[in-house]
Amino acid sequence: MNNLFSLRSTPFRSLALATSLTVTLGLSSCEVTDLTPQNALSEATVFSDPARVALAVTGVYNAAQSGFYDPLNGGALATRGYPFGAASSELDDARGEDVVDMAGFFGIVYGNSITPSSPNLVNMWSGCYSVINQANVTLAGVRQAAASGIITADQATIYEGELLFLRALAHHELVIHFSQPYTLNGGTSPGVPYRDIAINTEEAVTLARAVDRGTVANVYDKMLADLDAAESKLPIAGTGSRATNTRVTRATKGAAIALKQRLRQHQGNWAKVIEEGNKLISGVTAPFTSPTTIAAGPLGPYALAPTPQAAFPGGATIVAENIFSIENSSDDNPSVNGALPSVYGSRSAAQMTNGTGRGLLAISPILFNAPFFTCDDLRRTQLMQLDPGTGPRYVTRKYKEAATGADYAPIIRYAEVILNQAEANARTGNPLLALAQLNAVRNRAVTNVAEQYTAALTGNALIQAILNERRIEFVAEGFRWDDIHRLSGEKTFSTVPGGGIPAKFSTAQVTAAAYACNTPTATPGTKAVPMTGDQSSFLFLWPIPSLETANNPVLAAQQNPGY
Repeated sequence: MNNLFSLRSTPFRSLALATSLTVTLGLSSCEVTDLTPQNALSEATVFSDPARVALAVTGVYNAAQSGFYDPLNGGALATRGYPFGAASSELDDARGEDVVDMAGFFGIVYGNSITPSSPNLVNMWSGCYSVINQANVTLAGVRQAAASGIITADQATIYEGELLFLRALAHHELVIHFSQPYTLNGGTSPGVPYRDIAINTEEAVTLARAVDRGTVANVYDKMLADLDAAESKLPIAGTGSRATNTRVTRATKGAAIALKQRLRQHQGNWAKVIEEGNKLISGVTAPFTSPTTIAAGPLGPYALAPTPQAAFPGGATIVAENIFSIENSSDDNPSVNGALPSVYGSRSAAQMTNGTGRGLLAISPILFNAPFFTCDDLRRTQLMQLDPGTGPRYVTRKYKEAATGADYAPIIRYAEVILNQAEANARTGNPLLALAQLNAVRNRAVTNVAEQYTAALTGNALIQAILNERRIEFVAEGFRWDDIHRLSGEKTFSTVPGGGIPAKFSTAQVTAAAYACNTPTATPGTKAVPMTGDQSSFLFLWPIPSLETANNPVLAAQQNPGY
């Protein structure tokens, strides 16, 4: 992402929602936050030229990819991929039990010892709201440019769809960390402030400070409204402006629909999950693909890759299974500290395509040894490997370009769409279709007929099998927290009775001998964090950052309990 046009926010040490009043053309850098911005242009100038308008929209993607990590203790800012270039995947995995924090790099999050000043949550909050505000500022500029005849109405429509999609994506990342699940009480818990105006004047800052958290239901209503609008405005994948890699690195109609399906799943609105999924899935038997009215072009419709390994070719290579990814590149990545192949990848160059990783987040024996993860599942060999050396551990092979950090961050894959639909069908009394969809994903990895699921799998056992499949299929992609959060609200299928964060392995427990397929694991070294009952803990939710509450009395009065 060289030479991107970006809307630069103020330093993260100040109020996250208060952004600067200038827009900057990054001629030699694509930093999102710059304490001494060069080549500054007024917004009026930016949105008076079609090329600059295009760069402004691209800059919002850049904000989503390469936001900064501020250590909050006077240290230097560093690119760590907040929120979606790498951080959302890593932190959302580290909140769960299917990875192990091997070097303490994610210790505060992994150990559930977050405070209002913990850098991880502060930077996730700030990074998401930076994306949101840049989207809002650019949205206003795009509409102004269209009204002035600077860009065509058709181009403005597409830009608006992209910006609404990114705004919804960022708000969802916030609401699943800082608010209770929608399914806990129908969305009546406090939400997060939904920012839908450009905060680019002192007056706008004052207005924004007056916006309270509302409810979780309010947030979902607004996200879904944004995505409905985005669906109507965005092009199909594979043609026109979305013909090549931009099929997955820029928002499309299919991406908006898939994100809506995910949100409906978090609401527990299974009929709506099916309604959105039906737009993306043709037929009632495998192989499932999307209609050509949603995805076309050289890669054809969305479809599952034939093998687990084929779904992750590495680097910038895309396949028909990719729906939306955040672009990383050798010129712009989350750095050696935070890049996906650095954090998840092997320390052995022989096991990487390019360079060496750090093996910081290992596959946990909890998942590796789980009875539902069959021993000859191809994902054990194609997408996992034993990382040799001191402290041997199994790591993922999904990310391979450690030297460049160029692996795209997978945000939405077609496998998710299929499994979301399978869960919804299982929960609404259509077990045969649910089973077919589950097996479409599972049987490309489980080729032993004796280990494949049959029509005898029904009811809650079928739902549980789908949830188990999600843990195997999406490990190292950041999905574990999504499922822990939503399932803790409804409780029936939560790993922790009554809901909560499961117990995890400690680093000391991870040895080569600890990995033994279908062998009971040792007792995890950390305790669960239940969200209800006599042992309930406020640590299930993240607190609103102290930098925000110190500058915003409205949110200070609405801090999550316990902080």
